[in-house]
Amino acid sequence: MPPAPPPEPRDRARAGIITVSEGQCTASVAAESASGLRPLLALGLPDRWPGFEVVKRSTVRTVLAGRIGDLPVHVKLYRAARWTDLARDRLLGARARVEFDNLAQARARGLPAAEPLAFGTGDDGGARSFLVTRTVPGAVPLPRGPLPAEQARALGRLLRRAHDAGLHAHDLHAGNVLVGEDGALTLIDLTSAWFGAPLELRDRARGLAFFLLDLDRGPEHPAAAPLLAGYGASPALHAATAPVWRRLRRRALVSFGRRATRACRHTSVERRGRRSIVYRHLPAGARADEAVARLAELDALAPVKQGRRGAVWLLDGIVAKRRARAAARRLFRAAYWCSFAGVDCATPLALVEEGGTGTVCVERIPAPDLAQRIARADLSREEAIAAAVRLGRSVGRLHAHGLRNRDMKLENLVLDPRSGAVVMVDLDGVRAKSASDRRGQAADLGRLLAAFRAAGSPGGNAALRAFHRGYTRARQCLAPSRFDRQLRRRIAALASAWASGSRSTSRS
Repeated sequence: MPPAPPPEPRDRARAGIITVSEGQCTASVAAESASGLRPLLALGLPDRWPGFEVVKRSTVRTVLAGRIGDLPVHVKLYRAARWTDLARDRLLGARARVEFDNLAQARARGLPAAEPLAFGTGDDGGARSFLVTRTVPGAVPLPRGPLPAEQARALGRLLRRAHDAGLHAHDLHAGNVLVGEDGALTLIDLTSAWFGAPLELRDRARGLAFFLLDLDRGPEHPAAAPLLAGYGASPALHAATAPVWRRLRRRALVSFGRRATRACRHTSVERRGRRSIVYRHLPAGARADEAVARLAELDALAPVKQGRRGAVWLLDGIVAKRRARAAARRLFRAAYWCSFAGVDCATPLALVEEGGTGTVCVERIPAPDLAQRIARADLSREEAIAAAVRLGRSVGRLHAHGLRNRDMKLENLVLDPRSGAVVMVDLDGVRAKSASDRRGQAADLGRLLAAFRAAGSPGGNAALRAFHRGYTRARQCLAPSRFDRQLRRRIAALASAWASGSRSTSRS
């Protein structure tokens, strides 16, 4: 169903909205804010307004905070980065206008939403537009993930009110709900929303599923119970939400992978000339900057490994891998996939592209790989069993998200002494497949079983049972499936084939 058409100008006039044109900007603004906004409009778009600080920035939107007179406000400056964005804005209206109308309509329907004060455009043909809203005092976005029970119940009640009011906002997540100083919840960012009749069961299930994406088991997670209770979810709605959540979770993995090479809250993009780009993993903080700075040392150092795929250097706390440009991007994206899936892997730091090559920097774990530790008899039975549980969990989450690692061997696994996690340190073999790809999953598990046996079965059958326990629990959390006899037989057959040398142990 298409979005509801925006209100006509005469409707805005009746609501106390007037048009103000100053300099290169034209804005529709609440009458009481017009006098304070006029001098700012004369200076140009909001990124030129004095006293306004950038709160958030991406390729398509910048959020600023400041004051119009004595009134604290937030401003969103939208940019049509692609011709498709401009075409959409021409068809449906500028995003600032759409969100202004949606916020106003939400408040008119009794929903707690940020108060819209003005929207406007520059003289660049509508490529940029801006929205001004009143700042909610002391408000911060809800955290992603499990919430305290009382807050989760309040959120469930808010979602129920929104769905009953006909708010179709399928991309509504915790970051689009503010919690104020008094604990009150406020809706923001309704750019992609529209209003219609109260939501049907299917749309309610999708809305709840999208909101629960940050929980491993979605509606089955214990932390989801207070939210669903606050919503008053029926058994039918609860049952309909679970499969939708699983589909959305797998799609979200692919979307998150695109963040590896896009300017967002996880990645910064710096262009250095025509064919040189630097991508920094923002959660890594200063370590990403250090990794980029130290790449200048590589030309003076001999790589520890070099082959047809590229070269590897080991620096203090950093591993640098040089690959062809496309392969380097795949490797960097694989680290994002694993991070999203909750798989223990080396933290990505940066990707630097120069011409036709790319250099990926990841954290270097301060420990030898499992193959070395086993060869030195430096892994006790208790450590082997504990490591098997953690590895099983990671592989289970990998498979549950539809990922495979075709290069999973003991040389590419490191027991991190800081956390006890078994970290995957080489992600060249990670590929995105179907979560139901049992053939590929059996290949991963068969390869691991062959490596385990070749190493002397450290920890014995207890380690195998521990791995199976960790794998099954992680797998069931996200994509329930049976670890049946047929799958066991295939894993054992593949392990025997690799052990006999009839298959390559590095690729399948």
